[in-house]
Amino acid sequence: SSGINAEYGDAVDYIHEFINENASHLQTESQVVYIFKLVSPFLRQWRNATQRKQILYSLYQVMFSLLSENSASNPDLFVDFMYFIKYIYVGDEFKSMLERHLPSLPTNVASKLKFCGADKSD
Repeated sequence: SSGINAEYGDAVDYIHEFINENASHLQTESQVVYIFKLVSPFLRQWRNATQRKQILYSLYQVMFSLLSENSASNPDLFVDFMYFIKYIYVGDEFKSMLERHLPSLPTNVASKLKFCGADKSD
């Protein structure tokens, strides 16, 4: 049993390395969705919260890049992912990144994400 858990843990750690090393190669909406579908089942069980946040940070960066290039065919999907990540995993930790990228986003996307960067007291 412990061997299986150790192998599972090693595999999860490898996902972290893979995402961080290859995030810059994600260039399409389909690729980001595919990676998110691969990673999302493991996020709650991730032993290392720092690694989880690094993966999510990398995915946020890729989504911002695609949204600012206006190359996402379904930007609402990324908006939903971003809100999900914020409310389930990171809280306000990505607020400064969001505020930095909002001006470069199309107006319709920026208006949908403005509350993602709002403090809980706002």
